[in-house]
Amino acid sequence: TWSHTAGSYGTTVRVYERGRGGVICAATSDGSGGEIRRSLGHRDKDRARDYAEDEARKLRRGVDSLRGGRPTLRRIFRAYLQERTPDKAEAVQQDDRRRAEMWKLLLGPAFDLSKLSRREWDRFVRLRRSGAIDPRGNPNQKKRKPVGDRTIERDLTFLGAVCRWATQSRDADGRFLLERDPTWGLKAPKEKNPKRPVATHDRVDAIREVYRNITMRVERGGTREAVESYLPELFEVVVVTGRRISAVCNLRAEDLDLERSPEAPWGGINWPADTDKMGKAWRCPVSARGREALEGALRKRQAVGPGPLFPSPKDPRKSVRYDQVSRWLREAEKKAKLEPQEGSLWHAYRRLWASARKDLPDVDVAKAGGWESLEALKGAYQQPDDATMLRVVTHETELREVK
Repeated sequence: TWSHTAGSYGTTVRVYERGRGGVICAATSDGSGGEIRRSLGHRDKDRARDYAEDEARKLRRGVDSLRGGRPTLRRIFRAYLQERTPDKAEAVQQDDRRRAEMWKLLLGPAFDLSKLSRREWDRFVRLRRSGAIDPRGNPNQKKRKPVGDRTIERDLTFLGAVCRWATQSRDADGRFLLERDPTWGLKAPKEKNPKRPVATHDRVDAIREVYRNITMRVERGGTREAVESYLPELFEVVVVTGRRISAVCNLRAEDLDLERSPEAPWGGINWPADTDKMGKAWRCPVSARGREALEGALRKRQAVGPGPLFPSPKDPRKSVRYDQVSRWLREAEKKAKLEPQEGSLWHAYRRLWASARKDLPDVDVAKAGGWESLEALKGAYQQPDDATMLRVVTHETELREVK
């Protein structure tokens, strides 16, 4: 009997005769190993071919008319990446896209997300933990790189966030993309012993002794010239503001507000939303040392007006890259004869900033350092230290009964 298939893997639509000269039907995968079939109610093969091609195009766009608006993984993820992801910082957007591709490769683009169960959840944990799949979901049988529970938790947290968003978002017909959150009640593994090293002020002082010896090569007069890098100013901004290195690297001259006021005697920084991990804009004052670093960066950038505060040595129209500033810091650590901190490079200084301010009100520390969640500040950044623990065990307030 006659048949015709249109589309590619995950988006194929097949039209066929049920019997020679009989009524033509259409079929496509249901995402879980079976098929969805529908009678077209006619015997016209040309019309059937056109139908198959049109439905395959709809499936590629995430519009599942043949599947009756089923919440396929492709459809939900496509909507999330178009509507929710652009509100996040660029680095987080890249993570969203990478994780979306990983889940589509693992479960299949036609997988019905409403049917997600513990079976798929546990299978992912097992494959990811053993290194059987890489960060994009590709099979990795030869050189496996097992990952920790923290990495697995982030991938599962992303899936849960997509599902919760879909339960509150409607399609063109006014229906919710998902009727319920299939990840509800499924627990992601937790890292029992996370590596969260905290830098010390001794380490900061050691870096300060050598950071002006780190050079970069810039284009000047048609030749490449070695000059002092941005590490001194960039390092100081990280240490005195407690901000993420990605946000500092992407600062622009127009983000600075160095006008003095009673609330900001040394000026401040307007941290833009597009470089913030949570997509939130912040306005915070800076210290005297912070102002000195910002003024030094303005002098060193060799430009006037808007533009990157720390321009790339290769292209001054762009901000310096994370990998470049990380090489500078590692070089400074070697010159200062410092051992690398296991599990952290720049983040250890963000934890130092937060931990050194444990005696101050949490809400103010969170606002100044750019934490939207007090739970994240206290759980992942403010770390116990020997001096504070000694104060705890030696300090006691007497409680007596009132007579």
